[in-house]
Amino acid sequence: MYNILVAIIRFFLRIWGLDVEGAEHIPQDQGAIIAGNHRSWFDPVVIAAAVKRPIHFMAKAELFEYPLLGWLISRLHAFPVRRGQADRQAVRVSQERVTSGQLLGIFPEGTRNRTAEAMLPLQGGAVLIALRSGVPVIPVVVSKGERRGLRRRFQVRIGTPIDLGGPKKPKKADIVQGSEAISAQFSSLLSRNN
Repeated sequence: MYNILVAIIRFFLRIWGLDVEGAEHIPQDQGAIIAGNHRSWFDPVVIAAAVKRPIHFMAKAELFEYPLLGWLISRLHAFPVRRGQADRQAVRVSQERVTSGQLLGIFPEGTRNRTAEAMLPLQGGAVLIALRSGVPVIPVVVSKGERRGLRRRFQVRIGTPIDLGGPKKPKKADIVQGSEAISAQFSSLLSRNN
């Protein structure tokens, strides 16, 4: 179901205008964390269309409370995370997915950021999972171009993989340092939109 739905979305986004830069940074056959900026509910859809491999997105648990929506996003490899608390189950599922060679999609800001000026402070979940599992973090930014009638171009910039040196037991300093590395690359990728 994932491949069919993403192929349809990719087709329409290419008609509207989807520009992808840095696709070569996505590993072909190993696990990694796709860490995206999050300004719109549509960001996971655009990132999924831009990346040629399936992505297992961490999604807020509230979405799974709606039976039809929960069923659909589960079929699209999404799994719930309880925001605002240490969700050990979500961390365990995340580690299992990346260590089995899958791509994990996560939005380190923790919620949608409706401001265009700057990123929200990053939560430490992506870094924690990367350090425990030893997989790289790949920052990805989505931005919207100008609207032309009903069409709006999307730009997806994929950064270089960040190796945080795992697998290891993370310390607080490791989480801070990893978050700073991701934030710096986010800033660099976003600055190219201006």
